[in-house]
Amino acid sequence: MTLIDRVGTMGPFSRSFLALGAQNYVSMALAFALNVVLTRRLGVEDYGRLAMLLMLGQVLLLGTANWTHIGFVRFASEEFNATRRLYKSFWSRISIAFPCALLCMFALIWWRQFVASYLGVPVWAIGIIIAQFLATFALQSLGGVFQARQEMGRYGAMLVLEKAAVLTLVAALPLALLNVPVVLALYAVGAILVTMAALLILGRRALLPVQCGATRKRMLAFSFPLLISCWAGFFGANWFDFIIIRQFRPISDVGLYQLGWQIAAVAQQITIVFSTLLLPKLSIMVARGEKSAIRNFLDRTLPQWLLTTSVLFIVILLTARWLLPAIFGPVFGDAVPVLALLLVASSALALFNGLVPLISASGLTWGLSGVTLMSASTNVVLDFLLIPKYGIVGSACATVLAYSLSAGIVMILVQRRFGHVRHLPWLIVPVPMVYLIILLVPDPVSYLVGVICGVVSVSVLLRIYGFGKVLMKEDPA
Repeated sequence: MTLIDRVGTMGPFSRSFLALGAQNYVSMALAFALNVVLTRRLGVEDYGRLAMLLMLGQVLLLGTANWTHIGFVRFASEEFNATRRLYKSFWSRISIAFPCALLCMFALIWWRQFVASYLGVPVWAIGIIIAQFLATFALQSLGGVFQARQEMGRYGAMLVLEKAAVLTLVAALPLALLNVPVVLALYAVGAILVTMAALLILGRRALLPVQCGATRKRMLAFSFPLLISCWAGFFGANWFDFIIIRQFRPISDVGLYQLGWQIAAVAQQITIVFSTLLLPKLSIMVARGEKSAIRNFLDRTLPQWLLTTSVLFIVILLTARWLLPAIFGPVFGDAVPVLALLLVASSALALFNGLVPLISASGLTWGLSGVTLMSASTNVVLDFLLIPKYGIVGSACATVLAYSLSAGIVMILVQRRFGHVRHLPWLIVPVPMVYLIILLVPDPVSYLVGVICGVVSVSVLLRIYGFGKVLMKEDPA
């Protein structure tokens, strides 16, 4: 019997992981290509403005969709597992989120003059921001439906099609017509096209009748603490970085930071795949009281997963110094130190994303909110201290420390509730060391030292975990 068989039905889980993972890699490649096109066609300053506009759209999503997403997936997974339907969960979420959406849009319209002036865009661009937000909200809602039904192939296809649609539209538009508001409009069009395709796949009966029942009250009670977590996490680790950089540094630095962040985010997508697959699975396992299966996940699957993602991050870092200037242009070579530090943060985020589904499935949302709020506060304080003196590198350092804090606290919470995670310190310690060596030691020594440390660390860890045996059909003793 394999490891994942113990966690619950290896066949479907493995197939879902491979399908979603493959599609996610395609989505990552498309996102990377989109960033190349945008940086080349917009330049560093307009790319920075686009980053601010996209972040504003994310702020709107925070107040409406993001904080209800985990609750929706949890309750929809339970509903679908019991009845093969999930319309009560879907409309419960919509009934909670849509009034919040109206409030957020009203606030944006009310402050439109200030927002447009601060971001350096015309006032009419506010309408495009709202359209992009609504399109993304609709797309995310339908993606949650596929996720709850554990149709990960279709969920992954949505991610791929959205990136492909935006990339095609941006690349096809004549350069003379391309500006920041137009690019944002193309993001909205891409989301709308994929949403329409998803509706056709689901069929008109999948989300009918329109009914909430008692699910809305349960979802609201579960999700409300996550509102604090989402806002704190986003403002503390994302949006606030850009605000402080914009305040103390030129808009071009925003563009450099955005590029480093985007590439790190592309690498982080693989951790999101893991979290996406685990949330509905762990929700069912917690509901059934399958503590032994959860223990297997903590003891074996999580450390091996962190090892895999860390190796990916190291590969990206080893090539970043020559890859970024060659692909995006010489001016974007200054983003390399930011990318290196954000990849260190990504290692902590991989641990965080691996544990959050378990915390959410266990109903510990208030604890998660507290952790996120503490991490966000740390990041904000460090941003004020480091950005004025060290610029975007200081912001990246603040993100590293904030992510590490949140990952460490979440690991402690999980271990207190479910038991000790074996071997995990052996993974956490060497990988950041490799990052820092590569970052601090000048070329070409850094590459040699980094490769040696990486090979030694990976070899030792593979030996400890028996990773190769786990990937095969034999369970290591």
